Amino acid sequence: MTVAMDSEKDGLELAVDTETPETILLNRSNSRLVQRAIENLPVHYRETLLLCEVEQMSYEEIAKILSVPIGTVMSRLARARKAVRETLHREESSMKQRYDTRM
Repeated sequence: MTVAMDSEKDGLELAVDTETPETILLNRSNSRLVQRAIENLPVHYRETLLLCEVEQMSYEEIAKILSVPIGTVMSRLARARKAVRETLHREESSMKQRYDTRM
């Protein structure tokens, strides 16, 4: 006689680990690039971005902590995100150029 395992009863399936050494390396590399881009931000942009994205604070909470108007929080976040995005795009273009010259 066979007995169904709990996951079979619930209709749940085990997740298949699809991470390969290559995907792990790429994810770590991407994380380092984002971290470096954030570290290179001016302090007032970096602290606002980290309070929002890492600490998950509301705009109102950030404004209160930094003693700035909520509009300032919003503009700092927009500028910080734009700067990070531009840094990552530049890095991506640079990596593509290095790759293309090797081929």
